Amino acid sequence: MLAWRDKAVTLALAGETVVLLGQRALYWPARERLVIADLHLGKGHVFRRSGIAVPRGATEDDLQRLGSLVAMTGAGSLWIVGDVLHGPASGVGWRDSWMRWRRAHATLRVAALVGNHDRALSRADLHIEALGEAAADGPFVFQHMPDRDTEGRHVIAGHVHPQARVPGVPRSWPVFWLRPGLSVLPAFSAFTGGYDVRGLGDGQLIACVDDEAIPIYSPERTRFMRT
Repeated sequence: MLAWRDKAVTLALAGETVVLLGQRALYWPARERLVIADLHLGKGHVFRRSGIAVPRGATEDDLQRLGSLVAMTGAGSLWIVGDVLHGPASGVGWRDSWMRWRRAHATLRVAALVGNHDRALSRADLHIEALGEAAADGPFVFQHMPDRDTEGRHVIAGHVHPQARVPGVPRSWPVFWLRPGLSVLPAFSAFTGGYDVRGLGDGQLIACVDDEAIPIYSPERTRFMRT
């Protein structure tokens, strides 16, 4: 097993092996595809334009993490499951950062599903392939909104920014929320809020704690667990 998988969780979804990474990404080995949700490029710019003082550099930090994941996994493609943007994409500083990142990963296929914040994405010219509102591949449907697929495929979605507290570790952490027929990815952007999904019915939670994926809750055992 590759060393980078030591702190990841490898499991089967709909009969396919996937790797859940503590850096808030899913890797699908059969497709050599990295999958993230809720990148929210430009969110800091929107806040500052509204008069809210927030630190600069969040986009650069997120892109550095993303570049490290691409290099670590050797992914040939990156799919973003909605909310690539968080506001306008022209006349903003973060766009230069993205374009530098894109040039540095020119051979990487980057594609995105449309999210509720992506109104400007189609005309932004960010060298991202448009996949529409949903895209089926193998046993999966990739889409932004966490709705189950009526044709029985396993949905991989975003939007919720799921979080949960980890026993013995301060504060809440981003989590993968795995439910029958539906997996919700954590928000990739570090500059996002989150929604506590504990106690919201069936499913398993796998937390992203300091770049390590940690299973913390399984309804089959009805208790917290650590592996």
